[in-house]
Amino acid sequence: MRLKNVVMGAAAAFLVSMPGNAQAIADLVAAPGIPAGNLFAPHTPAGTLIIGENLWVGDEAQGLRHYIPVDPNNADPINTGELMFDSDPNWSLGGGSCFIWCSVGQVAQDGTSRAYLAVYDHAKGQPGNPGGPGVWMLQLQPVFGQFSPFAGISPVAPNSGLAGDQPTAVALGPDGKLYVGFLKNGNIKRITNPSVINPTPQDQTVESVGGTPNGRPIRSIAFLGADLYIATDQGLALVRNVAACLNNSGGCGNAVAVQDGFAGSAHVAVTTDGAGKVYFSVNGAVHRYTPADGRIVTVASGFVFVKGHTNTLSVDGFGNLWVGDDPSDGALNFSGRLWRIPASRVTSIP
Repeated sequence: MRLKNVVMGAAAAFLVSMPGNAQAIADLVAAPGIPAGNLFAPHTPAGTLIIGENLWVGDEAQGLRHYIPVDPNNADPINTGELMFDSDPNWSLGGGSCFIWCSVGQVAQDGTSRAYLAVYDHAKGQPGNPGGPGVWMLQLQPVFGQFSPFAGISPVAPNSGLAGDQPTAVALGPDGKLYVGFLKNGNIKRITNPSVINPTPQDQTVESVGGTPNGRPIRSIAFLGADLYIATDQGLALVRNVAACLNNSGGCGNAVAVQDGFAGSAHVAVTTDGAGKVYFSVNGAVHRYTPADGRIVTVASGFVFVKGHTNTLSVDGFGNLWVGDDPSDGALNFSGRLWRIPASRVTSIP
């Protein structure tokens, strides 16, 4: 699908190497001063949404923000080049006066032009318009040239009390249900029939699957097969075969800690490649975990993560690894950065 001619130039920034660890070079894609003199940049970038040649980033202060190429002649926008803040309000949702949303965490895609967003802040919404914290379904236009790419916005399980716990993490399970994690607690919830538009309580049910070790707040979640990996403020955790858990019967959905060598440290993001690898962000570095043999290697370091929120970490359809950080620790607007580690560099790490 082609929504808008989004392209990216080509610049790279070298990250500090850690002796004894494999390292990849990350390309700085969006940041203050890209392009030269530009002041606009992400603010604690979180989830990513990629549809065709278009990239959106969930943002702590600016909702779901669309980025456009610095070089409009680049024919390969997702795999190469730099991006800049899209000033066209029709291509982003939120920010400014927080129309619709301010703070968007993780984003989950279902393989179509449909996406699910965890919105963890901005309680007021807008009278007569959708908005506010909770879980939301976003439908994008399948045809290029529309005034806006957004065909519809619908709340997911709007009357189930999700909003008050500040949802920040979402992932689609192999069972087709939507799993949600929260900033306020370690609860894991599961929503049936998440694609229903403007659902009634009969259309969707919210099930309590389980929780994190010691009830620690969640930053990010991701599936590898039937197993759910969870980044919490104190470590990496795992629920095996979570889809089989029925309302936490017998503690089925209670997560166990993954011994990754970083226990007690805030894990700000987790993602998987769907092919046996788990990636997680902690202490300024991205690491790769292979559950089959328990091996952990460093992918790249030198980042400055915001420990109190979800930070960008996702693998796109090309195998590129996207990383987000914010040297201001979330204190300033337009101080965040978005990095891309190309698939060829990721796979070159033994």
